[in-house]
Amino acid sequence: MLGLLLTAHRFLAYGLFLGLVLLALVGLALRLAGRAETPVGYRALQHWTENLLLLQVVVGIVLLVGGRRVVGELAWLHFLYGSVFPFVAVVAGRIVALRRETHGYVGMAWGAFFATGLVSRAMLTGLESTGRSLFDLL
Repeated sequence: MLGLLLTAHRFLAYGLFLGLVLLALVGLALRLAGRAETPVGYRALQHWTENLLLLQVVVGIVLLVGGRRVVGELAWLHFLYGSVFPFVAVVAGRIVALRRETHGYVGMAWGAFFATGLVSRAMLTGLESTGRSLFDLL
């Protein structure tokens, strides 16, 4: 069971990374295009990515409680970069977006940009602890 959760955790991480990259890039494209309002598709992607982050953290906590820990001298970074810091970036982006009258997507795009770097560091730390590289999915 924990092996299946570990595989799910890995796939969720890649999906989360992809969602964050898309949020940042689409936000940049919208800003360069001069779009004042946030499109419905962008909001849907934002909610999907936020829910994916929450699911990823829950699965990670279940794995941690089940004894599947990241090993190594920098293992503690995996937990911070994979849960706490991305949440801070996403929530800060949400707050900035709520305070803007136009271009509300800009705050979330910046939050996604910073969360992308944090999540990628968490992914690399977790994969290195198991002797895998970034492209070893299974």
